[in-house]
Amino acid sequence: MMKLATQVRYGTRMLLDLAMHQSKGMVQMGDIASRQNISIKYLEQLIIPIKNARFVTSKRGPKGGHRLAKSPDQITLAQIIRVFEKERTPKETPDDTSNYSEHQDSLIQEAWDEAIEAFYSRLEKVTLADLSIGTTKELWKGSDLLIFT
Repeated sequence: MMKLATQVRYGTRMLLDLAMHQSKGMVQMGDIASRQNISIKYLEQLIIPIKNARFVTSKRGPKGGHRLAKSPDQITLAQIIRVFEKERTPKETPDDTSNYSEHQDSLIQEAWDEAIEAFYSRLEKVTLADLSIGTTKELWKGSDLLIFT
């Protein structure tokens, strides 16, 4: 199983929180930290690459905070992962440099590249909007107040 880095998981949770609370305007970091049970210091580190990727805008001051710069349906999981993940391709040079092992390494690299491409291709189809709907459904599961089809 491929394990995503903590930065990816927490960065996605931060963006998802912003998506789910964007109707309230600017969202303060302390509120995200409280809801997501993530330290403010860690969120402050994560917000930098997220802002650099232009997913979020920020405003300083008493009524400041953060909000999504794009609609939740325009931010995909693949885009978020690319912000945080370094290229996960093995880069070690084999000790044995025979033609046979070079050919094997080439085949392995090709298979790895295809797997990574399929991984990102699938995650390009999952947006923050999709995750927001899924989260809302889970939160309201079993409730008579809100019915999803």
